[in-house]
Amino acid sequence: MRSLTILLKRLGLASVVLVALGQAALAQESSRVKANAAAGTKTDRQIEAQDMLLVNVFGEVEFSGPNNGGLELRVSSTGEVSLYLLGSVKVAGKTPAQAEKHIRELLMKDYIRDPHVLVQVKEYRVNNVTVIGQVQKPGLVALPGEQRIDLVAGIALAGGFTNLAKESEIDHTRNGETKTYSMKDLKRESDPKKRIWLQPEDLIYVHESGF
Repeated sequence: MRSLTILLKRLGLASVVLVALGQAALAQESSRVKANAAAGTKTDRQIEAQDMLLVNVFGEVEFSGPNNGGLELRVSSTGEVSLYLLGSVKVAGKTPAQAEKHIRELLMKDYIRDPHVLVQVKEYRVNNVTVIGQVQKPGLVALPGEQRIDLVAGIALAGGFTNLAKESEIDHTRNGETKTYSMKDLKRESDPKKRIWLQPEDLIYVHESGF
């Protein structure tokens, strides 16, 4: 009987150690994600509806805005901004560099000989994923504006697993289709093309362990 008690205590201690190691790994992942975001990791993120843009055509008063800092323009729900001389211009689906080229080409057709156009995203539309189940902070997780994050990072940003989490059963739902993954397999994947990159409106559900 005494031997059984000792064995159970050891098993209990081992479980605590494994959970602690898992939490530490996710904490490191969370720190890495936040550090990359703080460092301003860039991607070719496309402009979306409701983004706030700064558009400037240097030397043109109508485009200079307050303090010559450019015009602040909110992208409409149809993906357009309204510009002097041009009217409504479609910018959604383009990167800032592509939008610059598009506006420049439109201005050169009939209005300005050699316009120098700058397009910047001042404020990205806030996109979220939902993380529920056995995580420390269930609810909405905001996706960084200029950085992709994967399923592992999404769980890390939700505070990591609880002690009751079943790490081998993580549901990921997108557009009504659900697939189940194991954290062990997700962390092993080194090919960027095979990692599960999160998109707005994704749902992550971490199951509860049966023991």
